[in-house]
Amino acid sequence: MKTSFISRLLTLTAFAISSNLSYALPLSERDLRLFEERYINSLDYSLGNDTVKLVGYKTIKIPEEELDDLNDHYNKNPDVWKNMPNYFYDQGSGTLRAYFPVDGALVEHDGQQHEANSLGELDLDQVNGDSSVLGRRQTDSITGVEGNIIKDGIIYLAKAAKPHAQYGKVLVYDFGEKIVLDHDHHGSHSKREGKKSCMNNHGGPNCSDKFNIHSDKCKKRHDICMDYNGWFSNCKKNGSTWRNFPGSDCDKALGRGKCWNEVM
Repeated sequence: MKTSFISRLLTLTAFAISSNLSYALPLSERDLRLFEERYINSLDYSLGNDTVKLVGYKTIKIPEEELDDLNDHYNKNPDVWKNMPNYFYDQGSGTLRAYFPVDGALVEHDGQQHEANSLGELDLDQVNGDSSVLGRRQTDSITGVEGNIIKDGIIYLAKAAKPHAQYGKVLVYDFGEKIVLDHDHHGSHSKREGKKSCMNNHGGPNCSDKFNIHSDKCKKRHDICMDYNGWFSNCKKNGSTWRNFPGSDCDKALGRGKCWNEVM
């Protein structure tokens, strides 16, 4: 099924939507379209080719003081960055995008709410409406954060997310910015904690324990968010954003679609 879905997507949909425009787009936008097509290809969908699929991303703005280091690594290791499974880096804006299936999304269709599966698939061949993602169900693993509206067991986004792009019946949504590090008034880094912590969204445990994601990199901790044991990390909690977060336990949970409701 995966092969036939990809074939249809690339030969019919993506060609029809993007190829007529690609030569008029800046290089970064053309690269982005190609990346999104490749990412969609990588998802092992379980429903039919003609059903609606939901893909989302969060942006991570890299602090200005880290950009020289990131760009140097990016330019010297193009194959490494090209083969990252769910990350796109826009050098022009100094922004990373982390992509994920919109696990459990609730979308209104003909006056009823329909729930996507863990891969962001709806058992519908079309959505009659504006295709907005309203929120998701509250569970033991996903309880909601400040910025969500929780009512009758539903975690509603403060503002419903509308599709940002479309590839046939695959809809792509922008779920806002993921803040990994804050800066205090002295310019130093500090980690957001308290009510907006991602641990609050999972009922207390961190992503590592809640979703059984345990990277071998860095010492395991259960009292804080493991958002710093990424692919390029030196295991310093408040170190470089781009080195710490991508590939971390927290990032892997995001990549599975577990954290898209977080407003952080």
